[in-house]
Amino acid sequence: MNLLVVSECFWPEGGGGEFATYLIVDLLSREFEITVVTGTKDPSRLQRVSYVYEPLLSKWEKPILWFNTLKLIRTKRFRKLVKEADVLYIPGFAYPVIPFAKRVGKKVIVHLHGFIPISYTATVLAPYEKHKNRITRDDVFLECMKGPRYCLGVGLFWWLPRLARRWVLQADKVICVSRRHAEIIVDQIPELKDKIEVVYNPLPPELVDKEPRKELDDIPTFLYVGGDSYVKGFHLLLRALNWLGRQGVEARFILTNRYGLRSLRILRRLDEKYGNLEIQVVGRVKYDELLDLRRGVWALVFPSVWEETFGYAVVEASLLGEVPVASRVGGVLELLGDTIVSRYMFAPGVLTEFVEKLVGVCSLGVEEVKTFGLELRREVLSKLNPGRIGDAVVHVFKGVVNDL
Repeated sequence: MNLLVVSECFWPEGGGGEFATYLIVDLLSREFEITVVTGTKDPSRLQRVSYVYEPLLSKWEKPILWFNTLKLIRTKRFRKLVKEADVLYIPGFAYPVIPFAKRVGKKVIVHLHGFIPISYTATVLAPYEKHKNRITRDDVFLECMKGPRYCLGVGLFWWLPRLARRWVLQADKVICVSRRHAEIIVDQIPELKDKIEVVYNPLPPELVDKEPRKELDDIPTFLYVGGDSYVKGFHLLLRALNWLGRQGVEARFILTNRYGLRSLRILRRLDEKYGNLEIQVVGRVKYDELLDLRRGVWALVFPSVWEETFGYAVVEASLLGEVPVASRVGGVLELLGDTIVSRYMFAPGVLTEFVEKLVGVCSLGVEEVKTFGLELRREVLSKLNPGRIGDAVVHVFKGVVNDL
């Protein structure tokens, strides 16, 4: 059977959703003939998978992407690919493809990694129960925080989730990556209830197959990977760093991802002001480089304030033997709330709880961190069994194929 994957972004570009797509395509390539159409010029290539670079998918801003996708489905080259496929898989936001695929009799599977059918920003602030009736207002707030251009964009296109919803409702199956994710989507779009399948994201094989090699020194070392994103809790991290600095807590913080000039200036001032804190900003790093960096990391800092659909960073930290200091949000709570890491989880946005957990990690010794990390890894591998997840992924796709 032929599977056509239409994804504007493909690993190594993107984030957790794109990494999950890469792992899923690898799993499915043993069962299907797969062609990936993507706007990424140099994707990580898998054996048994064909790749087609499509310039019309290279702009990822949703209004531009959807306009270009409408142009794409009028091209002969793309129509030929669709007609040769049995099933279309859409793990990104190329939703305008769905109505065309259905008109020519194809099955469609949409994989949601965020909340785009209900939110312009694809995020829902936590807890959902307090924000369920003000998602559009939250979107405006989040976009306007980024600057005037983004504020204008959300002002003009706040209605786009309604369009996304119409397209997604035409899919044959919709995959959500946690029960909490599915619960929120169904609460907002009850019509999707019978189409949704909950399948956890696959675990990275390189983290599953080998136990972590930890090279820890005596300085408690924390990793933060969220950039200066509000929804990832950067504002809380800054307040926590200031508190730890004033209290004389000795610690090292390594920050990856993107930071604006204003954020970099604040971090530099904190580093210079407090001699007990060492703050290293390393920016964007390749995945393999990040794994090397993490050998010396005691704990992951994850102060997210939105309903994380899965929380790849926290799962990876658990497999690498790190202590996740994480907020109780979305899929993170679902996946780890009943493991030993629950003692280091805190209510989203609550600074006092956050710093209490950070200080708790600082009070541990190196051997305690290593022992904790190995026990957590065993618990997570038992709960997120890689074989079961792989079988669940294949089951959804074969189920759609069997309906042909």
